[in-house]
Amino acid sequence: MERTPEPENSMNLLRRIPSCVLAMMMPALAPVCSAGQAKQTWSPLTSGPFYTGTADADPPGSGYVEPFIFDSLTHSLGQTNLYLPQRLSYGIVNNLELDFYVPIDYNRIGPPTTPDGQIETATGIGNLHFELKKQFMKERDDFRFWSRPSLALTYIQFIPTGKYQNLNPALFGADQRGNGTYNEGLNLLARKQFKPFEGYFQFGDIVEDPNDVGSGYTFNNGFTVVPTGEHLRVVNGNLLYFSGALEDVLSSRRGLGYLLEYNGESQSKTNLFFGHANAPSWTYFDLSPEAEYTWPNNKSFAITWGGGLTLTAKESGYTRTKTPMFTITFYRNGKHGYRGMGE
Repeated sequence: MERTPEPENSMNLLRRIPSCVLAMMMPALAPVCSAGQAKQTWSPLTSGPFYTGTADADPPGSGYVEPFIFDSLTHSLGQTNLYLPQRLSYGIVNNLELDFYVPIDYNRIGPPTTPDGQIETATGIGNLHFELKKQFMKERDDFRFWSRPSLALTYIQFIPTGKYQNLNPALFGADQRGNGTYNEGLNLLARKQFKPFEGYFQFGDIVEDPNDVGSGYTFNNGFTVVPTGEHLRVVNGNLLYFSGALEDVLSSRRGLGYLLEYNGESQSKTNLFFGHANAPSWTYFDLSPEAEYTWPNNKSFAITWGGGLTLTAKESGYTRTKTPMFTITFYRNGKHGYRGMGE
């Protein structure tokens, strides 16, 4: 039988090249190999932490709906606040994302804030707010820690749609769902992947505009109340926000990971634009163990399930809370893929 000629594959060709020629070619081939390695990407199907945003903007045409549940329990005051922000996010153009939040508040107040045996509840819409995110740097190496991260800036605008005036004294503050201020903020966001970990960081400043309040109004430290019969023009101090998280991704394809997150705020006695503040100053620092899992998922649609527990680690002039939390994220991916996908 006639033998069929062997195909000219790469190994056969290499056998025909003298070793001295290969040695001369190696320096020229090295940059090509390095460039190929640099293009490797790691894009886990994760949503990230609860309190810290991600620096990666949604691609144009992609977005998600993300309802949250935060059940803040303040046992020392007999208070429960069920905070349900509904987040809508959409990629407008390359590296520009718009986020809109519609919060639903359920307040339950009992002893010792109310008389023994008395419980008051109220439900309604809280303060709306939107965020505009501009990503100005994208990481290129998802495997090394010492390489440039993704970076973004977000502008935040709060709209005082939550009730804060004409409060019913018989409800002991349960009907208050906002602070009556148009707040403006600016945040710096950073995200760094170094397989199998993802790191997140956020730092921001919020300026709270002055507002006029009446009796029964509770300040944003959670327990200081304007006395009955009094009216006050409130100037809140400058509000700094900081948070960060580290996630260990157990399965990239399933978006399975666990996280440890910290977050906190600090309100000073001076407002950046309105001078001395008459509202109380305060600080808190929280820690949150969290976990997430993505199912189902395909190229155009995915759902991420997340849960965790927030505990107050340190506070000054602020309430100590315990907050179980849960979220479901519904992703709708356009032709440019999903958020954070490697190029």
